[in-house]
Amino acid sequence: MQRLFHLVRDERGSSLVEFAMSAWILMLLLVGVFQCMIAMYAYHFTTYAAQEGTRFAMVRGYTWSQNVATNCSTSAPPSFTLKYNCTASSTDIQNYVQSLATPGILPSGVSINTASSYVWPGKTPDGVTCSTINSEGCLVKVTVSYTFNFLPYMPMTALSLSSTSETSIVQ
Repeated sequence: MQRLFHLVRDERGSSLVEFAMSAWILMLLLVGVFQCMIAMYAYHFTTYAAQEGTRFAMVRGYTWSQNVATNCSTSAPPSFTLKYNCTASSTDIQNYVQSLATPGILPSGVSINTASSYVWPGKTPDGVTCSTINSEGCLVKVTVSYTFNFLPYMPMTALSLSSTSETSIVQ
């Protein structure tokens, strides 16, 4: 009986148990911080992609001098083979924005919505309605949405991220 009492009061190995419990909590905290950092990275991507989509539409607007009958709907990275000699259509903007996806962002998970509306009431100064994305005086609005999925054991399953940018076609 006295030997059993001695074994219960023995504290050898208690530091190993304490380390195992605190290391588990520290690892969970570290993974949570990394997941929040990746979510912020995805949010910054949606903001950047929306801004670049409106810039793409603005630069390839109404009087784009390089307008040649070519296929603009390539989804290659912009620094390599994207054709810059075409006016922007809704599909071209969507393909361009999807080509901007960086590592860690799934291009298939990026959804892009483009819209065109009037800057001035009625018609534009040259009498064109804003039925197309690239008409002068029209407001181009690009909304980029991305669903960020946390790790499966995190309490939140998905975070919906969205960013909108708009500009007017002035030339």
